[in-house]
Amino acid sequence: MDKLEKLFETFEESEGVCDFRIPVGDEKIVFVHDCYQKKYGKVFEFKDEEYQTLTSLLRKTKIPPSSYQFVAAVKTFNVTEDDITTVQLKGHRDALAEDLEAIMPDLIIPLGNLAMKTLLKKSGITSKRGKEFAVDIEGKIIPVVPTLHPFSLYAEPKLRGLFLQDIDNAYTKFILRENKLDGSPYELVNGDIDRFNELMDSVDASDAVSFDLETGGLDFKKHKLMTLGISYGEKQAFVVPISHKECEFTPNEVEHIKSRVISLMKNPNIVKIAHNAKFDLKFLMNWGVSEFNNIEDTQVLHSLVDENLPHALMDLVKQYFPKELETF
Repeated sequence: MDKLEKLFETFEESEGVCDFRIPVGDEKIVFVHDCYQKKYGKVFEFKDEEYQTLTSLLRKTKIPPSSYQFVAAVKTFNVTEDDITTVQLKGHRDALAEDLEAIMPDLIIPLGNLAMKTLLKKSGITSKRGKEFAVDIEGKIIPVVPTLHPFSLYAEPKLRGLFLQDIDNAYTKFILRENKLDGSPYELVNGDIDRFNELMDSVDASDAVSFDLETGGLDFKKHKLMTLGISYGEKQAFVVPISHKECEFTPNEVEHIKSRVISLMKNPNIVKIAHNAKFDLKFLMNWGVSEFNNIEDTQVLHSLVDENLPHALMDLVKQYFPKELETF
């Protein structure tokens, strides 16, 4: 019986771990796709509709046609993520690592959740697409930027703009080396009420300012306003602790800070810009700010620009400020 159980365990470990491989090339940008497709006795990398959509989109990116290749994450045919067990996935992950070691690419772009899960051991492509990861291959740190699966691009044409954005951001930053952080400064103002007043005088002389809050939680009735950030002019920004444990302002100084914020928020001549402003305004109201004039919300404005695109703050960063790609 023990021998029989061992036989079944061995079978389970090896089941589905096909060692079918297509030889890798020298191209240094690698798109990792999910698995091979077998049709009419021939092997393909994608289904017909996926291939047509993917190649037509890649022609619109900045990536030169001769600079990339496709490598399968799962070395078998016509499978989905639900078909692969954890034990099998490990075997395919090891095989993928061998392919990548042979190529030593400069950029890896997983296409879809299964490819990302195999490479990075992470799931959730919708929330992780376009973000920056890294893998260590033989001591070389290689950037990884996951994006959408070709089938989703075929089935949902509105997602194609996000795909192009992810690819161009990754190529520009890691291959062309153009998207480098510009070191935009911000100043922490803590315990120096004179410096705070000096900065607020500059804010009050501006036509438009943006603001953002950090809070102790999501419930405005229960959680406190921890910090207030304000930016204005050309790369001018400062952060003020309010209820933060490291706040060095006295209670009277915090009340003075509030009075300056009240004056700013009700001033009709200054545009105040926030993202998802309803969240920030609830916390400000609970803090004692009751009058608001000339408030603009970039989340709402972006929905007017293109209702089909996601409107979360990090999605807007990927679109308009690719230098600031979120790193994991």
